[in-house]
Amino acid sequence: MEYMVADPSACVFETFGFPNIFGTTIIDVQASLVSNFSSPAPAIFRLSQPTVRVQNATFCNVTVLYTHPGHEDFITVETWLPVENYNHRLQAVGGGGWWAGRFALSYMGMAGALNDGYATVTTDAGIPDGLEPDSWALFSPGNVNQDKFRDLASRSVEDMVRRSSRNGIKQPAC
Repeated sequence: MEYMVADPSACVFETFGFPNIFGTTIIDVQASLVSNFSSPAPAIFRLSQPTVRVQNATFCNVTVLYTHPGHEDFITVETWLPVENYNHRLQAVGGGGWWAGRFALSYMGMAGALNDGYATVTTDAGIPDGLEPDSWALFSPGNVNQDKFRDLASRSVEDMVRRSSRNGIKQPAC
């Protein structure tokens, strides 16, 4: 079902359901309307855009928890769908270094994207928050957890965009 940006009542689980992506199992989908959202969006977290202050925004927050069976990962993708001034484009927001995204600084980037009319999405790549990968990158000394590295490097980003497009967000043609 295509997301209807002009209709806040469409921000319910039944609108989005469980997206079907080969090689994944959906654990949970949550949809909730967020009203009166305000946040700074400093230029440093927007990379190519000026600082803005989002005031009283309304959006639909769709959060999906899923796994790749057999890989012992639990990945969360969070998508904000604007209710007004939607430009029909998607802007993914991530972290840097060992942070995939879905933390305070990413949320400021998402606020800026929302302010500019984008649907915006981020993922935690299924790895815990932290500056160093010590807690998740190794099974044991010298034994690298290749699945977690793949989630961080590429798989979760690909899944994130596929999940967004399955929810009716149109991707721009390249």
